[in-house]
Amino acid sequence: MFARDAKRKFAIVVQLAVVLSMTASAQAPLAAQEAGGVQASGAKYRVLRAVSGSKGSQQGGRYVIEDPRTVFHVPADKQVIVYFEWEGPPGHHRFEGFWKNPEGKVSVISDFEYDSRERRFGGYWSLLLSENMPTGLWTLEARVDGELSGAHTFQVVADGKPAEIAATPARVPLTPAEIYKRALATSVFIQKLDASGIKFSTGSGFFIGENLVVTAFQVIDGAASLRVLLPGGNTVTTNQVVAFHRRQDWAILKVEAGTIPALPRAPADSWTVGDRCYSLDVPAEGNHVIVDADIIGKNTFPGAGERLNLSFASARAAVGAPLLNEYGELIGVTGGSLIPGANTLQGTRFGYPIGALELGGALRGMMAVPITLVSLNPPRMGTLAELAQAGHMTPPLLGHENVMSGTLSAEILRNEQLPRAVKEKSEFSRKEGQFFILLGVDPKEKRKTLVSLKVYDLDNRLIVQSESNSRDFRPGVLKFMDWKFPIATMTPGIYRLDVCFDQDPAWRTFFRITD
Repeated sequence: MFARDAKRKFAIVVQLAVVLSMTASAQAPLAAQEAGGVQASGAKYRVLRAVSGSKGSQQGGRYVIEDPRTVFHVPADKQVIVYFEWEGPPGHHRFEGFWKNPEGKVSVISDFEYDSRERRFGGYWSLLLSENMPTGLWTLEARVDGELSGAHTFQVVADGKPAEIAATPARVPLTPAEIYKRALATSVFIQKLDASGIKFSTGSGFFIGENLVVTAFQVIDGAASLRVLLPGGNTVTTNQVVAFHRRQDWAILKVEAGTIPALPRAPADSWTVGDRCYSLDVPAEGNHVIVDADIIGKNTFPGAGERLNLSFASARAAVGAPLLNEYGELIGVTGGSLIPGANTLQGTRFGYPIGALELGGALRGMMAVPITLVSLNPPRMGTLAELAQAGHMTPPLLGHENVMSGTLSAEILRNEQLPRAVKEKSEFSRKEGQFFILLGVDPKEKRKTLVSLKVYDLDNRLIVQSESNSRDFRPGVLKFMDWKFPIATMTPGIYRLDVCFDQDPAWRTFFRITD
């Protein structure tokens, strides 16, 4: 979690200056308080966490609050330690902690200076407790370089400490190496195979139970069968889906693999914005590597459910990997596409980024599906073929190598030798009344083809199907086709458009309709 020097030793620097500010009421003097800085790994002073307890220690290169809580009992408890962690510019910083009593008045100020080498750093303050302390809600306001950079509230009560609080075990975060080892032992690669057994895409997944693998639905979408590469190198095939949710972008597969450790789930809703998290990425060499990030957003989307926004982006082959907290517990599944079938555009000629259509702008990082959405209840057992027959799958593109170009536009100019799309875009208002599709075909073989358009909503329901027109294709002879598509009566939303050759989709795009 924290950056260390070249010898990986924990570093801590303390410069203490305490100012006592007594209130007008009679109070017992408070003793000089302890303060310290903790070097942490790598915007202005963004609070990542604040936690309090009565005991803290250096453990495995970290400063850990051993009994995290917000209620303290006098005279049983002797001190309150509050630990903050921030993200901000590295360098020399001055930290101040203002302890405010239940009347809102500053009782103690603790400060220290510290050199942070990376963007992520932490600091803690300690307040001694006595029997004469005012009871009620206290607040520690933290300032970094004079700027208010977070506040943490806790309660002081005058009674004995309950036994269950005294016995609460400390939770110690795992090291990145420990998290990597845990994730690697249960993670798999999932290869998507077509009807001929040829691989056309690779994703990731992980075990959550005996012979049960979780992945993103997009990893299995359109597959005829799946080849699963297990930890240790063994390979099994499956076409069994135990449960799934197409719009939420998750699926549970039945994979006969014997005894493989499953990842433990984190307690529901135990994660929040600012939390540190870990996942597995897949670099060019094709192995799994660990990546660390922050949760930078939480949103709920109609029809698609909750998503977590993450501060990193991973390779296509890493979609479906586990998202873990600092304790190696499962909090999500990477992927979280809001447009089912968007992954089938991989390798095709696509004129605009899918992220712009998905969220109305450029994507920052990636998304994940919270693990709380993934459930076996109710089970939806079936084969991949049965899912396809029921309309849950997005059919893969066939023959797209014959398509030279394709685009949507507001109009088409025809006063030239070749038609030309004008104002190419993917979002259209119903007030525009229509848009145009322009497709350029460079045939690789001679064939007579029935060409048609099909438009689907995000639930894969067929909305519009055009008449089929016969076209003759000959190698070396470019052919351009265009269609005018009316939209005045369409419901606002995102749609998929397939141009089909003999009922098989050969080119695909997505578009948005607005009011």
